[in-house]
Formats: sequence, C-alpha cells, structure tokens
Amino acid sequence: MMTNTQIDAKVTAIEILEAQIKELKALADAARSDLKAELDERKVDSVDTGIHRVFYEAYTKKVVDTKALKESGLYDKYSKEQTNIMFKITSVNTDK
Repeated sequence: MMTNTQIDAKVTAIEILEAQIKELKALADAARSDLKAELDERKVDSVDTGIHRVFYEAYTKKVVDTKALKESGLYDKYSKEQTNIMFKITSVNTDK
C-alpha cells in the first residue's frame, strides 16, 4: 500500500509527464502544419517520398444527426446506456 507521500509523488510525476506530452503534441502539430503548408504550396493532395506517403485531402463521411433523432423521439428508442469507470486526478485547494 502506498503512503500519501508516495501517491503525491506519483501524481506529481504524472503532471510532469502530461506537461511534456502537451509540449510534444504542440511540436507535432507544428510539424503537421508545415507539411500541410508544403502540400498546399505544391498544390497537391498527397506526396510520396519513397518512405512516407502524406495525404491532405478533403473527404466525405456520413454522421448521425442526434439532434434530429432526439426531436423525432427515435433517439431514446435506439440509444442504450453504458457504464464506464472514470479515473481522475484533481488538485486540492489547500488555501481554504
């Protein structure tokens, strides 16, 4: 069993890792933006480098209009409940 100090240390480690993940995602997003700009500049939807194939093109998909289903009463008829387990970490305000 972990002590509260050990739990706090684990939570702190998670917070540090999540901050690093956020920074890395920002870098990855910037790289994606660079690739999109390159494809736009070349006026192409895709490029094949021989190692990677990069696509940046519009596509169409069908989605369910849940608002219309709810208004028609069909949403409740065909929806089902699902139970999930949530794991969440929040900061405790120690100023109070």
